Amino acid sequence: MDFDFLDNGDVSNISAEEEKKEQQRKKTFNGLCASEWAELSRSVWNDVSSIRQKKHLVHGATFPEKLCHRLIKMYSKKGDLVLDPFLGTGTTVIAAIKSNRNAIGIELTERFFKVANESILEVLKSEQPNLFNEFFLGQYKLYNGDCCEVLKQFDDSSVQLTITSPPYADLIHKVLLDRNKYHKNSVFVNENNATTNLYSNDTRDLGNMDMEHYLNKVKQIMIELFRITKPGGYNAWVVKDFRDTKNKIPYIDLHSKIAAIGEKAGYKYHDLIIWDQNQHRKLVLLGYPSVFYVNQNHSYIVIMRKPNDKS
Repeated sequence: MDFDFLDNGDVSNISAEEEKKEQQRKKTFNGLCASEWAELSRSVWNDVSSIRQKKHLVHGATFPEKLCHRLIKMYSKKGDLVLDPFLGTGTTVIAAIKSNRNAIGIELTERFFKVANESILEVLKSEQPNLFNEFFLGQYKLYNGDCCEVLKQFDDSSVQLTITSPPYADLIHKVLLDRNKYHKNSVFVNENNATTNLYSNDTRDLGNMDMEHYLNKVKQIMIELFRITKPGGYNAWVVKDFRDTKNKIPYIDLHSKIAAIGEKAGYKYHDLIIWDQNQHRKLVLLGYPSVFYVNQNHSYIVIMRKPNDKS
């Protein structure tokens, strides 16, 4: 575990350059010095994919811990509260507590909630104390329930950063039908070694809703997220655009819809990051041989910010 932020009281060996960086870190809202700030400002990320643990593959749409770590470093400081309202198997909370942030995770599906809880407990057991026999890990709390209801329990302006990746309406239903019909024996079925299954049969699950009901529920969630976000705080949604070929809709720009919903709730559309996943996704024939479609081997990270008096 990285304990670079600790002060051991001995400043005699700190170089002038390091002293300059420390002074810079004290002035920034996220504790980054100028060089760290610049390094993290890339708009295309092609270095954050990672091999997932076997137990996390039951979800099929987890994102790498490194991705969460990076967002946490960019948009929060140590001791801040980080939230994931669609926790999945726990990646956001794990990254947060390792980064000495406090964290809240909400997960509707009980089997994913159990995996998340077990994974977080394993992290806590594996982390070793430092030379001062102290643990520098954030505190966390998990909720098994519908985030629409759970979020109502939280105080106004209490969360610095939300990181999440919501289900994509009833996309999985359509993918399963398509794969069973056209790709039964294809590697496309088990892309990235993750099995594609329905998350749940719960009617409250965004993954079981048509697009109209899906967007309406996202609006409700976004209003609550805006209420509990601190002024100047951030809301990052990792989403992927997709197609609905069954209904002859060639392209659904989900990331734009999420950003528009965020703006209507009160957020400012702050930034857009492209997560390049080409290295870890196989190319498949789409529309062959009559209509040409590109493989969408990237996701978008939509960054929204709650205005404060200074911005």
